[in-house]
Amino acid sequence: MSSPTYERLNWRFPEWAAFALVSGLLLLPSLVNGFPFLFPDSWGYSGACPDDMRSPVLGCSMRPFTWLGGNWAYAIVQSAAAAAAIVLLWSRVLERRFTGALVVAVIASGVGLFSGWVMADVWTLVGFICLFVIAAGRFHPVAAAGVAFACGAHFGNFPAFGATALALLPIVPARRRYTVRVGLCFAGAAALVVAANLIGGSIKFGSGNGSVFLASRILHDMPEVLELKCRQDPDFQMCRRKDEVLAWSAENHQSFTWTGFYNLGLAWPEFNRICRELVWFSLRDVPHSLYTHAAAAIRNFARLLLFPELSNGFETFGPDSFVAEDLRIAFPADVAPYLRSRQASGELERFLKKLDAPFVALVWLSNFGCLLSVVRGWKRCREDVLVKLALFALIAAVANAVFMSNLSGVFGRYQARIEFLPIFAALVLIWRKFAGNGDRHFRNVWPLRER
Repeated sequence: MSSPTYERLNWRFPEWAAFALVSGLLLLPSLVNGFPFLFPDSWGYSGACPDDMRSPVLGCSMRPFTWLGGNWAYAIVQSAAAAAAIVLLWSRVLERRFTGALVVAVIASGVGLFSGWVMADVWTLVGFICLFVIAAGRFHPVAAAGVAFACGAHFGNFPAFGATALALLPIVPARRRYTVRVGLCFAGAAALVVAANLIGGSIKFGSGNGSVFLASRILHDMPEVLELKCRQDPDFQMCRRKDEVLAWSAENHQSFTWTGFYNLGLAWPEFNRICRELVWFSLRDVPHSLYTHAAAAIRNFARLLLFPELSNGFETFGPDSFVAEDLRIAFPADVAPYLRSRQASGELERFLKKLDAPFVALVWLSNFGCLLSVVRGWKRCREDVLVKLALFALIAAVANAVFMSNLSGVFGRYQARIEFLPIFAALVLIWRKFAGNGDRHFRNVWPLRER
């Protein structure tokens, strides 16, 4: 039998100690809050299997854990998965160096807010980290599984990961093998989505809400589309309540998605159909309509890239909210602990809003540091793993901002969830400049063997 074409993980005490440390740091924000962080969509990710409007993969994957241990089980599993990806990067690609930079980046980037959040957001970071492990030439099935699951857990990750993987192609070793492996990761993600939907008795790829999300974004960015549609087709179902639809769309990019569904009295397939009709109508006047879409896309991309927010999504959800109602139905024992949490009291949101401006400044500095390192070290980019990490962080940040801002809208959490990458890359580059290769004592105590 031939040997595998990848190096074994061979985790020993340093990896397990780092895993325990990072897992604890990631779980700490939830512990301080007094409960895992919740959002109105949390039930779709934590227990609905499958959910027609959220992630069927994550809902079905997490249902056994939440059935056994409630929302705390979800937070623990997700924190452990994020910690495993971070330690995989530190051990396999960086060879146990820059431990101090790793710990600082975990804390400063706020990863624990997203790993302890009953949503899919931290899986985007997990998938990007695992993709870099593969791109750096340190493939392992664990990394491939991380990419596949992250894609399946959040549909917006397919184009973001695909664009990032393609952009890295010129600097990766063994390009053909890399292409095949990444392609298999995407195929595995598609299989996970189809398998999760099969549990609900349907064969489909997706949750069937893509047109609704796009229409919501168009109504927010380009309200004139509906005005023109109603002049040409007054019987269009949205036109009967045009002023209300436009008012629902004004708040944010996805406010129409749920408000429209609950107020127009349409079944989900019909709601998706009329939204798809509006999306196609928005492209009626090519090329002028393409210019309008492009201008909106550039505005959305720039806002999301430049102004990530830690506080976005951590609003106060009180006893009369959808969050509390879902808890009463699915996890009645969790209602009281949640209502005592800092999120439910509003203390968490007030604290995070104070951190938004310093966080944006940190992100700008980190991105500038990564960009400067890439420009100065471009000629050695293929050989220098830290320059490659900096380039990867920049590409991932741009790809995530482009696709998420224009598929779902400008929500600061979509970008904040992956800012660990540029922050960590900038820190390790600084660490190397002023402290040599970093963690020499740590490496001498537990030297790496050839795997």
